[in-house]
Amino acid sequence: MTVTSLQKRLSIIEIHYLDAYKQERIQTFENKDAAILAFAGCLTLPDYYPVTSITQDGQALDYKGTIGDLYLYLQTLD
Repeated sequence: MTVTSLQKRLSIIEIHYLDAYKQERIQTFENKDAAILAFAGCLTLPDYYPVTSITQDGQALDYKGTIGDLYLYLQTLD
């Protein structure tokens, strides 16, 4: 296993969003693949919830949008 592939497997994704009561919630995933898998079918968050921030290993990512559009964005990450 290369260092790059190991880093991809270990990169923590943290998604901050506002729920229906305008309370900030946090969803954490072990890596990008786990986040994509969750958004592909089994995550039960409404599409319209706004994402307030998303980080990968503590680094802020440039995403502005809703939970519903996050799946496509996650696929573009390296």
